[in-house]
Amino acid sequence: MDNIKYFITVSETLNITRASEIIGISQPALSYAIKKLELELGGALLIRLKNGIQLTKLGEEFLKRSRRLLYEWEQVEILSNADSDFIQGSYTFALHPSVALYTVEHFVPQLQAQFPRLDLNFIHGLSREMTEKVISWEADFGIVVNPIKHPDLVIIKLCTDEISIFHAENAQDKLIYDPNLAQSQHILNKLHKKSNFSGVLRSANIEVVAKLTSLGIGYGILPTRVALRYPHLKKIKEAPLFKDEVSLVYRPEKHNNSLSKKIIQIIKGSKF
Repeated sequence: MDNIKYFITVSETLNITRASEIIGISQPALSYAIKKLELELGGALLIRLKNGIQLTKLGEEFLKRSRRLLYEWEQVEILSNADSDFIQGSYTFALHPSVALYTVEHFVPQLQAQFPRLDLNFIHGLSREMTEKVISWEADFGIVVNPIKHPDLVIIKLCTDEISIFHAENAQDKLIYDPNLAQSQHILNKLHKKSNFSGVLRSANIEVVAKLTSLGIGYGILPTRVALRYPHLKKIKEAPLFKDEVSLVYRPEKHNNSLSKKIIQIIKGSKF
């Protein structure tokens, strides 16, 4: 399995030197591991160029399946320990950093208390990107906002939220928002003809938007659950609203073991 993990890292970096640094082994050892994998598969996985490497057609196809292979191996390891008092395993959660701030506190402490030897990994990005991570087998669970129905996913609603415009007392007449969020664009469209803001501040981090808003720099387009972290912020009366649904998403075929089912039950039973 280590050779497959090495191949995935090489495929992600397309650079043997960088991959060896990430993995923590020498370049010759990494090259040998890839060569051994190629011999086992009966064909070249990589094309070595002067300025880096590229995947062969076999390499591209194997990469698509390699994460599934790792997952199946991890499932065997989990299953072999699932009925013991010392459950071991590793799960990856994909979620927007702002969503993480108001969700992980409701289930991570319980997971750690019940399964102290369970490793948890967190990756962050826009909800649509995090959903793709789950679909492509790169993450075990996603906690995402407004997921689009997909035939490969189970979607379980956890809670709701509202996006609106918040401000501190005596705020400047600037508008602050994350331009990457569809919710921001919806509210901007509603504001378009009646907006009196003298300028805008844009940030791709909703926590930065919240912080600037809390400092009175301007009016922030924020999720209510994020704005509540700053008690002095107030919502503009009659401001446009966008209603969000925060959901747990996962591939059902990944979680047919007792440990996964316990994790899902804990998350579903949490009060968000």
